[in-house]
Amino acid sequence: MTKWTSVGLVLIGLGIILWIAYALYLGFEDIMDAFDVVTGFVVGLIVIGVCVLAISVIIEQRRGTKKMRKKIKKEDLEP
Repeated sequence: MTKWTSVGLVLIGLGIILWIAYALYLGFEDIMDAFDVVTGFVVGLIVIGVCVLAISVIIEQRRGTKKMRKKIKKEDLEP
């Protein structure tokens, strides 16, 4: 796993844990009324984590494709 993949997973996990903890703090009947600054911050953390994770996976796949193309001989790629 690369550094940015780890960062993305940590941000997603942190956001989810904070969101659950804050919802439990407010109480089960107040969960639906909990759309305030803290909830917005936590949702923002989750969204940023998902974006970082997706971008890091795409970059990692492209690097893998480039490495694979270098390993394959040019003659093998032609019909």
